[in-house]
Amino acid sequence: GIIFLSACTPSVLDISLYTTDVEVALEGEIVEVPVRASFTTYSDDEDGDLEKATIISEKYLSPDSVFSQSTGDWGETLVIETTIPLGTLDNLNSYLASNNRVAILLVEVNEEYGSIDVSIRPTDFSSALNSELTDINFMLGFELPADDTNFRVISDSRNDVSVLATAVFVSEKPYLYFEKILKKRGEAEIVFKGGSDSVYSEIYPEIYFYFP
Repeated sequence: GIIFLSACTPSVLDISLYTTDVEVALEGEIVEVPVRASFTTYSDDEDGDLEKATIISEKYLSPDSVFSQSTGDWGETLVIETTIPLGTLDNLNSYLASNNRVAILLVEVNEEYGSIDVSIRPTDFSSALNSELTDINFMLGFELPADDTNFRVISDSRNDVSVLATAVFVSEKPYLYFEKILKKRGEAEIVFKGGSDSVYSEIYPEIYFYFP
């Protein structure tokens, strides 16, 4: 049977990000950030393609990744719980030399606005994984951004941190500019819609932080 993995992108990508992770990444550390990716197929998987896809994907993800598969009303869902590295470009480049990861969270200092910007981006491993998966079944594949990228930002910093994002949904409401000041233990769940008619099908989801 042909499997439709909603246009080769994860249906949902959930990312949990702590504010102190961003701060230590700026100081030169690499932090492995927990990520949950869900892929939904809109048909039955009679040929066991999802199992083959799982075996291939393992090579490109952190060693402790957990795969689970479930059958729902709409088809099969494959959920991958894994981690992706957060860091500055130089540190990530050296880290990826010895660690296979399909995506990174890139931390950059925005001199112009005085913000610290964090964006999710695919790596070269993501195109390698994509071509291996399309070899099994042309409907399989891996591309970013996901249909929905959910950033759960949690503050564990001592001082207040401002979080900003453009063209996002928060609690199902659309915001052209979203801004929230997070006190310690405060959090924001920010959703980037990446469907084919969205700006985030073309650019990578990005969050802007202002640290005091």
